[in-house]
Amino acid sequence: MKNTRGIVWGGLLVMIGLYWLLRNMGLVHIQWDQVLPYWPVLLIVAGALLLVSGGERGASGGVVGLLIILAVFGGIINRTDRAFDRNNWNFGWNDHDDDDYDYDGHEDDGDRDDDRDGDDERENGKWKKPINGSYKYEMEDFIQKANFHLEGGAGSFSLNGNTDKLFEASTKSSIVGFLSNTSINKLDNSATVNLKMEEGNVKIKNGKINNEAKIQLNEKPVWNIDLGIGAGKGNFDFSNYKVEKLKVSTGVADMDIRMGDKLSNADIDIEAGVASVTVEIPRSVGCEMFMDGALNAKSMDDLHKVGNGHYRSDGFDNAVKKIVIHFEGGLTSVNIKRY
Repeated sequence: MKNTRGIVWGGLLVMIGLYWLLRNMGLVHIQWDQVLPYWPVLLIVAGALLLVSGGERGASGGVVGLLIILAVFGGIINRTDRAFDRNNWNFGWNDHDDDDYDYDGHEDDGDRDDDRDGDDERENGKWKKPINGSYKYEMEDFIQKANFHLEGGAGSFSLNGNTDKLFEASTKSSIVGFLSNTSINKLDNSATVNLKMEEGNVKIKNGKINNEAKIQLNEKPVWNIDLGIGAGKGNFDFSNYKVEKLKVSTGVADMDIRMGDKLSNADIDIEAGVASVTVEIPRSVGCEMFMDGALNAKSMDDLHKVGNGHYRSDGFDNAVKKIVIHFEGGLTSVNIKRY
């Protein structure tokens, strides 16, 4: 056992040290975004070694353990990167003392307000005004179904309350602005609303970033919602909305989601990297959850395990209203709460 542990930890230290030495000497440069998707190969090699060795401990056991550890971390990092890439955001740490933020391009479909307030940032000795935005689209009587897509990059995002508009949002950012557009389809009585941060190469200094979006939707349509947040905080209260489908993609974020009981059936699809996700479900609704992923901490209020990664609330089969959750995560804290 001690020999196996020595091989695992010794191998990790040798690989990490060798990589950084060669990197500092300019002899190696790895495109990790092209390598990480192939992390399952490590599990295949580990399985093959176990078959060849017949499961015996020793040197082969240490190598297998090393491969499994590398595969787990490779999968977690790859999943986090996928959530960031979904929003076309590239983050780079800035160790210099000059420019706090770099961004390129401005294009705004909303009303931008540049009034200075107490949250202004200081850059190169001058005050840098925050970029404020206001977005809205009027509700039309024929709209019965609506889609809402949020691409948030990094920041703080909230959705709650009701508006007589189809959609409205107020945003504030010290980095880049937001873009919004709405399209309608009278043939199927539907509308599609998009809200996304402007694309850019953001450099963050000392981990400081300030983006905020407060969103409200109309309660009348049946909503199909797609949320993409790379990093930050998300607080989404859908309890007053008719949400038929909800998709959440996040990298490194703290997500609070509250569902309601306005429809007979609702589906939730969550893909998370290194995150904390809390989903609140009414006790009047039957809940079923399918979980896929390693190293996920779980807290299931009123849900019981019925299979591998499969959980259900009591009386789910006979429940009049149901919510089904599909969760796929890396190193994630998952909490299901009933209210």
